[in-house]
Amino acid sequence: MAKKQASNASRIFARLKRSWRVRTERLPHHLHLIKKRLKPDAGGKAEPLAGRFCLNPFTQFDLEQGGAAFTCCSGWLPTPIGKLSQQQSLMDIWNGQTIQRIRASMYDGSFRYCRHDVCPHIQNNSLPSVEEAESHPVLGEFVQRRQTRISEPPVFINLVNDPSCNLYCPSCRSERINYRDGPEYEEISSIQHRLLDPLLNDPTERDFTISVTGSGDPFASRTYRDLLYSLDGSRFPNLKFSLQTNGVLLTPRNWQRMSGIHANISQVIVSFDAATAGTYARTRRGGDWDQLVLNCEFLGQKRCDGELKFLRFDFVVQKENYREIPDFVELARELGADRVLFSRLMDWGTWPRHEFQEQCVWHEDHPQREDFLQLMRHPILSAPDVDMGNMTPFRTMALEAGSYL
Repeated sequence: MAKKQASNASRIFARLKRSWRVRTERLPHHLHLIKKRLKPDAGGKAEPLAGRFCLNPFTQFDLEQGGAAFTCCSGWLPTPIGKLSQQQSLMDIWNGQTIQRIRASMYDGSFRYCRHDVCPHIQNNSLPSVEEAESHPVLGEFVQRRQTRISEPPVFINLVNDPSCNLYCPSCRSERINYRDGPEYEEISSIQHRLLDPLLNDPTERDFTISVTGSGDPFASRTYRDLLYSLDGSRFPNLKFSLQTNGVLLTPRNWQRMSGIHANISQVIVSFDAATAGTYARTRRGGDWDQLVLNCEFLGQKRCDGELKFLRFDFVVQKENYREIPDFVELARELGADRVLFSRLMDWGTWPRHEFQEQCVWHEDHPQREDFLQLMRHPILSAPDVDMGNMTPFRTMALEAGSYL
């Protein structure tokens, strides 16, 4: 009995130690992003965006691990807006001083809390105009009156509170993380319930979206599976689910386990970061290329049959995979995707700084920059099903400098 208790205590201590290390590793990263938000890398300038508007601070609530709250991807807008707790509710945070200042920066056109260099909407010039925001069916009146307090709760809930994942990609983490039980799981589950229970306890016709997940994988996480497999979506006819996954565990069997919300699934986003098995083995550690392709063929058929409304495949550009950019577009089309999205590698603190820089082939002093720019000129990237995201400035730069050879 004593040995068993000692063993249990050791496991709990190890989990707590790992959880603390993960959190402390991410803290310097967030501080680095906050300092950097007006110091862009090549490809973007932190200039005022007069006449443009972003509705994210008026619509989006991101829940990160430990209850930290943001109003956009924290890599794009790294200022936290609060912490969900017994002392601070969703609506307390939603109209707190920090988010009101962020909203004010949309009105004055400065976007001073945003990382202009990596936000894909700034980089690909897809932000709506102020006039378009003023005509928004729900928020138009708030924008017209330049209000920074919003009486309506957020309509886009982004769950990024559980890092549990079946992969351990070098761009994201140094080891596999999966919280199935113990204090980390209990905390993650408790905080998620604190956010979602008021929204899902009673049937409603309210129109809102829950996104799962940019922090790990929906089907590797016990917390997320509990939500996706048990919810009766018919009680929430206007609720939409956006699923973001590495695709390996989104098998036909797990798709069927979500039968209660099939009608609520608005889109599935699958991260590939490769177009071949060899490159995938380097960029997506712990993955299974053959299983991924099989699962995506299944999703493509669901899209073709109209059972899935939108299917997107994503590709984070880095030194390991940039030569496969054109092939990835072709692969996505073969598998039935509506769109592909390319994005720049972000520094999540998992690599030493010099190793991260080595992956950034778009940097001016990178030895493979010219080869990268040549690929950026490829004509396939001008197709309507290709979204270059925050890689857009590099394609523009490449086309201005010459044509594809």
